[in-house]
Amino acid sequence: MQYSVKYRPATFAQVVGQPVTCRILRNSILMDRVPAAILFAGTRGTGKTTLARLYARALNCENFKTVGDLCGTCPSCREAADSHLSILERDAASYNGVDDVRDLEGILRQTVIHKYRVLILDECHMLSKQAQAALLKQVEDPPPRTVFLLASTDPQKVEDTLRSRCLSAPLRVLNSKEVADNARMILTAEGRQYTEDFVNRLGMLGGGSLRDAQQILESMVLAAGDGVVDVNLLRDSVGVISREEYGQLAEVLDRKDLRLFLEKIRCWYYEGWDLQNLFIEGIPVLLRDFSMFLAGIPSENVECLSGLTFEGFSRNLRLRLPDVERLVREWEVTVEFMRTTSNPKVIWGMFAVKACGCGQ
Repeated sequence: MQYSVKYRPATFAQVVGQPVTCRILRNSILMDRVPAAILFAGTRGTGKTTLARLYARALNCENFKTVGDLCGTCPSCREAADSHLSILERDAASYNGVDDVRDLEGILRQTVIHKYRVLILDECHMLSKQAQAALLKQVEDPPPRTVFLLASTDPQKVEDTLRSRCLSAPLRVLNSKEVADNARMILTAEGRQYTEDFVNRLGMLGGGSLRDAQQILESMVLAAGDGVVDVNLLRDSVGVISREEYGQLAEVLDRKDLRLFLEKIRCWYYEGWDLQNLFIEGIPVLLRDFSMFLAGIPSENVECLSGLTFEGFSRNLRLRLPDVERLVREWEVTVEFMRTTSNPKVIWGMFAVKACGCGQ
């Protein structure tokens, strides 16, 4: 079973990174202010459909007001998600015509088995204009005890008239710590050994999408076999640069010692590092982190994309902001050569001479 399915939240308490939206949904039930329609909006992998399903089940949970969350024991909670008698789910990408929406009206007016009948409509922005108009009519005059839950990655394409009838449930992009913590939870539950560098790099790689990160995690676990799940797997598969690599790169840029720099390039080459990716992707990330630190931005307000720490910079960094600006210019001059070269070691050598200030 895929991790994104196996570890899908079963309660609001298990949802990652959406505390405000979870409070909105919980309180609407606890305060008896259930809206006719809710629009869940956010980028992929942030939990739109998951929250819609949880809310649909919460509406019919017999003990929700006592527990404050889904109880997991009442008849409604025990029904299988894909066969719940009062929850209907449709994908608007497949059912996007006006006739598809009109066909729902007869289904929604059937006898309600539980407290609420709920329609979940995924990717609702893909409904045609006429279909959205037909849906609007149903939302404005819904059958008794019926709730519409709409999910969209592109809410701007939802007609204003329909959007205005919905309670807004925005979902934010998850930060790297939240994604990394979720990966730790899964790896621990699976009984797998892993390195901290791996989960931290995975957190940054996920792009704010928990589902994407979980899919990468599952691939890396399979790649590791019975071994430790470490950052080398990410480096070999998707070109992720490890904290060790960033640390060595930071050292040679900071010390401006050409002999050391060239020796490191030789070692990286013989150790099989991806020199092209380290240059094209690694240097700008590291220079960005240098800039954030040297600009005096507090560490709690900014995330180090390299995985290094501001505390480490404060102890070791000798570069100053003009040095970083010069390195940016030198990188910009050299990066196009690196993109087209078949010998990245040569381009690294050219950059090392400029980075160390030789010949200036």
